[in-house]
Amino acid sequence: MPTDFEPVPYRIRIGVTGHRKLADPAAMEALVRAAIDSELTKLFDLKSQSEMDRVRHKGVTAISYSALSPLAEGADRIAARAILGYPGARLDVVLPLSMDDYLEDFETEESKLEFKELIGRCRRPVELRNRRIRDDRHDPEGQAELRKDCYKSAGQYVVDHCDLLIALWDGEPARGRGGTAETVAYACEQRRPVIRIWDGRFELHNRENNNGLDATALNAIDVFNCRDITEQQRSQYAASLDRDYFVTPEAAKGIPGDVRQLVNHGLFPYYAQASIVAKRNQKRFFRAGLYTYWFSAAAVGCVAAAVLFPALAEAGFGLELALLVAIAWLQWRAHRTHAHQTWIENRFLTERLRSGIFLAVCGIEPRPLDVLPFMGHSLTVNDWTVRVFDEIWNRLPRLPGCSQGKCLALNAYVREEWIGKQIGFHTGKSASERRARLRLARAARIVLPVTVAAAALHLLFGVVTGVGDEIAHMLHQLLTIIALMFPAVAASLAGMEAHREHLRLEKRSENMAPQLQRLDHQLSSATDPIRFEDLMREADELMLRETQDWLMLMRYVDIRGN
Repeated sequence: MPTDFEPVPYRIRIGVTGHRKLADPAAMEALVRAAIDSELTKLFDLKSQSEMDRVRHKGVTAISYSALSPLAEGADRIAARAILGYPGARLDVVLPLSMDDYLEDFETEESKLEFKELIGRCRRPVELRNRRIRDDRHDPEGQAELRKDCYKSAGQYVVDHCDLLIALWDGEPARGRGGTAETVAYACEQRRPVIRIWDGRFELHNRENNNGLDATALNAIDVFNCRDITEQQRSQYAASLDRDYFVTPEAAKGIPGDVRQLVNHGLFPYYAQASIVAKRNQKRFFRAGLYTYWFSAAAVGCVAAAVLFPALAEAGFGLELALLVAIAWLQWRAHRTHAHQTWIENRFLTERLRSGIFLAVCGIEPRPLDVLPFMGHSLTVNDWTVRVFDEIWNRLPRLPGCSQGKCLALNAYVREEWIGKQIGFHTGKSASERRARLRLARAARIVLPVTVAAAALHLLFGVVTGVGDEIAHMLHQLLTIIALMFPAVAASLAGMEAHREHLRLEKRSENMAPQLQRLDHQLSSATDPIRFEDLMREADELMLRETQDWLMLMRYVDIRGN
């Protein structure tokens, strides 16, 4: 049965800020569209522009827009409507205040209705604050200051999560904390491109100090969409996922059919795509590393044999050349296909989708991805995997959450199929990595004393008597081969340990298992739907941090010849 795999678009995220009072909203909306049509492509470097032309010509990966806006009165809504006029455009909303507090800031019922109509077009608004201001500040002055702080945070969120900021702004200095000028100033600090629109014209505000735009994520998303995976392969994999998640487990019998269908159509096709690609490239990367290190040691042995045994010189040097060529080809192929990077990035996406499956089954939305500062170089909101997951998730209908208590019936399913299997995985992973590490360590312990013994026997040749010249010559040659080859073997063993990171992976899984067991114990006693939902989000957070940590560890693993 065909899967519902639809290519993921590359979405240019346009942040919005500006004044609330604008004289001619219709004219401003037209100017926003004119600015996007005229200036946006120019903000990309020449290489990115060429890449965008290539992708458009291929016709697989669409280039779309999204508006990121707090939907305050005036500029926020005008620019959002202008962007939504483009085909495939999406609205993302960030709320600075709780819904009740925010609605109090709108002057008329008409404004409130407009806000509700627009926010209804956003699948999952980001709420920076869910408590009423009066719950934290009782004095009017304190409440006013807290509001300003919240608006400032919303402006910074827009800048941090957009590619380009459009400001409907008069250019005047800030009139207070959290205003348009302050948001623009923050965008300039972050070297985010800003297009200022005012007085019937538009211009790039910070032309001399902006980071520009690049289409690195576009290329990666297009590659993901165009992987050489047949529909049959994807269908078979998705069918096995359906069996593993919904047919075989006894605890899955209570999952409604519409939920099963949602996951089958909305998540499994992309899980299959990412997982197949990850497994292929993991094998390619590991195989290239294993052969590189063994071939390196063997090449040294061939040289030693060729030098010590003249009759074997031609064969020895020829075999050495063949091994070196094989090493070069393996490394060239691994780097040309980006096997290492492709493996870890698609594995990250697979693991993110795995958590998403259980959240979707329980009707729970994941928290927006929060990248810790020390992980910024490894994974950011601009990373193509983050964009792809966000796009996949936003195609799902809004999920109801656990407020009605229905998801409590899935407690056993979640514990057995998600938490329990992850405990089993990490327990097994820790044990298997330990066995592999100890095998390499035992081999290294054998190599070193043999090499030392060979060196010692070499020294004894001068004083040993009673040994025939022919036997002595043979021993000398054997010891020379050992002395030359075994250090290369030791280096290869060390290289394989570094390549596979057995010790670090062992300790990571060893530390992860108790955290999962603690979470499983808490879930076992969760009888309140809100508590269950909080624990599910905690589980998602734990899985995400573990995967991010793994990504940071493995991103800098490489194949190095001896």
